[in-house]
Amino acid sequence: MWKEQGETLSVLLDRVRKERGIGENEKITYAGRLDPMAEGVMMLLVGEACKQKDAYLGLSKVYECEVLFGVNTDTYDMLGIPEGYIQGIPTEESIDIAMQKIKTMTLLYPPYSSKTVEGVPLFVHAKSGAHLPVRPAITGTITTYTCSSFKKYPLATLIDTAITIIQRVKGDFRQEEIVSAWKLFQSNYGNNEVAVATFTCSVTSGMYIRSIAHELGILLGTGALAYRITRTSLGKWTRHDCV
Repeated sequence: MWKEQGETLSVLLDRVRKERGIGENEKITYAGRLDPMAEGVMMLLVGEACKQKDAYLGLSKVYECEVLFGVNTDTYDMLGIPEGYIQGIPTEESIDIAMQKIKTMTLLYPPYSSKTVEGVPLFVHAKSGAHLPVRPAITGTITTYTCSSFKKYPLATLIDTAITIIQRVKGDFRQEEIVSAWKLFQSNYGNNEVAVATFTCSVTSGMYIRSIAHELGILLGTGALAYRITRTSLGKWTRHDCV
């Protein structure tokens, strides 16, 4: 199935049940997650196939990602509280050099992620406001990487687009607080020009694209977040297989 931007996994499962006529008593699950702001290929398992879930969790994945430089958030994407504007636009060459380093780096899971620590997902720790536990590291690998686009945009335009998507998200993701924070951020920094790099990468299981974007910002000294994430393939399955 293809998950849309702004669609949570619970909303996706409800949609699939209605579209496919899958009864409430029949089990349905997914092999691998996508964040609410991400879109792309999802593998859904129904009935007895749910028992095969673990066999699919290790599949390689291909993503197209738009990385916005100059801004950090507490989630490493737009569905988070902006933490500051960092003036300065990296060069395409510097981005490529940083990506080559990240290919072999160990990255921390985002503080707002479903990775369980001490029996509780990290996002629950983060939302509680308590001190975060030591975050585990991601041990995956970026196997291929290409940058297809590098453009500059007014920050205000990017924020407007993101707010529209954030407002589609259903559930408790701090949407009101996040939208308010982005509007204030927009009033302060919206006239600034920022860079967005679009890259395609294939990764092994376990890699968070948000963590890659965040690490790029650290290495370049500009701050960065995953502005848009699209999973174009999962194992041998691509968008053409999503019906």
